[in-house]
Amino acid sequence: MEEGVVRNKIQPVVSPKTGENPGGIKRNSRGFSSFDRRRSGWFLATRMAGERRPASKLQIGTKRDQNGGRKWEIWPGHDREFQIKTRPEDQDRAQRFLINQFAVRPQPQMCSIIRKFKDRTDKRTLMVRNGATVLKELIASSHGKYNPYRIFSAKELEIATNNYDGREVIKQCIFHIYKLYKGFWQERLISVLKFDESYSDSAYKYSINKIVYAAQMDHKHILKLIGCCLETPIPILVFEYGEYRTLPERIGLCGNPQPRPQFEPLRLKHRLKIAMDIAHTLAYLHVGFPRPIVFRHVIPSRILFNEENVAKLFDFSLSISIPEGETHITDCLMQPQGYCAPEYVPEYVPEYMRTGVFNEKYDVYTFSAVLLELLTGQGSMDLLHTHGSVRHLIEHLNYYLQNNRFTEIADPIIVQDLSCTEKEHQLQACARLTLECLNESAVDRATMVDVTKRLRQIYCSI
Repeated sequence: MEEGVVRNKIQPVVSPKTGENPGGIKRNSRGFSSFDRRRSGWFLATRMAGERRPASKLQIGTKRDQNGGRKWEIWPGHDREFQIKTRPEDQDRAQRFLINQFAVRPQPQMCSIIRKFKDRTDKRTLMVRNGATVLKELIASSHGKYNPYRIFSAKELEIATNNYDGREVIKQCIFHIYKLYKGFWQERLISVLKFDESYSDSAYKYSINKIVYAAQMDHKHILKLIGCCLETPIPILVFEYGEYRTLPERIGLCGNPQPRPQFEPLRLKHRLKIAMDIAHTLAYLHVGFPRPIVFRHVIPSRILFNEENVAKLFDFSLSISIPEGETHITDCLMQPQGYCAPEYVPEYVPEYMRTGVFNEKYDVYTFSAVLLELLTGQGSMDLLHTHGSVRHLIEHLNYYLQNNRFTEIADPIIVQDLSCTEKEHQLQACARLTLECLNESAVDRATMVDVTKRLRQIYCSI
C-alpha cells in the first residue's frame, strides 16, 4: 500500500490490488472520497501555482521528493506512480486564471465577503482576548462572586446610541478619555460609556477595572452595570440610565453660577442626603467585601442622578482592593491634585513623601473634599489654589467656625435656606465633621462608617 499527502496530511491510500483501506476513508465505487469531489474549479487552480498540475482526474494522494521540484501522483484505478515536473508555465496559467476569475464579475462581491470575514475574525479575536482578561481579573478580585451581565455586540450599541451621536453625550471625562452617551435599548434608556481609542494603554486598563468592580456591586447608590461589549479594542460599558446631570452641574461648579433651570436648587437637607448616601456607599466598599475596596476617585463629577433624583456613584477606573490580611496596598495614582490626600501630594505638604500607600482613609479625605464643595459651592481645587495648601485652608475654615461666621463662606443657596437657628447649628456640625476628615494625618481621620453615622444624625435632626 502507498502513502500520500491529502490536505497536507499523510493519509493511507487504498491499494487498487488489495482494496485495503486502513485509514477508514469512505469512498464511492470509483474510489473517490467526498474530499476528492470537492477539489474542483478555482480551488484546484489555486493549488496549481507551484503545488499541483491540473489533471483530468482528481488525485487522492501525492508525495514530494526532497528536491521539492518533482512529485508523484497516485490516481484511482492505477497501481503505478506517475513522475511529473511542475513547470513555470503552469504557475503562470494558474495565476492568470485567478486574475480573470476575481478581476471581472465577482470582484465587488468577493471584496465584501473578504472584508466581512476579516471583521468577523477580528471581533472574535478581540472577544477572546478581552473576555479572558475580564474573567481572569474578575475571578481574582471577587473569588467568583459577581453579578451576571449581558454581552452586547458593537452593532447593538451603535444602533442604541444613534452611532454615538455627539448630541447624546451625558458627560465627558475631564481628561477626555471617555464619554458617557444616552442610549435606547429594548424600550429602556441606558448609559453607554465609550473610551477614546487614542488613549489605548490607560483606557484599556480603566475599562477592565470598571467592569471588574462594577460587576461586584449591589448597592442602590452605585450606578448598576448592565453589560459590556468585548468586540472592540477597548471594551464598551453599558449602565443603567443616569442622565439627570452630575453633582457639579447641580450645584453650579461647571462654569455656570446657577443650577440649570429645569432642576430645583439643592437645599441643605438635600445636600446632606447626598453626602449621607455617598458616605454609606463608600462604607459599603470598605466593609462589605472580604478585600476592602478603595474607590480613590470620589469627586463630584463621579456622582450622577437618576430620574428620581437619587445620587449614584460610578466610575471604578482607579479602584483597588486591599489584599486579605493586609491594612494597605502600594500603588501609583493619577488624580486631580485638589482631591488627593496630602500624604500623597508633596507639592502641598513638603514634609510628606509620596509613599503610594493606600487604605480606606484615603477615601475619607477625598469624600470630605466633596462634602466641602457641597457646603461652600466652590471646587476644592479652587480653594487650594486660593489658600496655597491644605493646612492654610483648614486654618481658614477653622477661623470662620470658631467665630460662628461659617455662613459667610457657605453657599448662598444654603444660607437662604437657614430659616431657623437649628439649621445653622447643623450646618456648623457638618462643617466640623468635614474639617476632622480633612486632617493632614490619616491616622486622625474618622472611618467612613463613623462619618456615615454622624451624617445620619445631622440629617435626621433637621
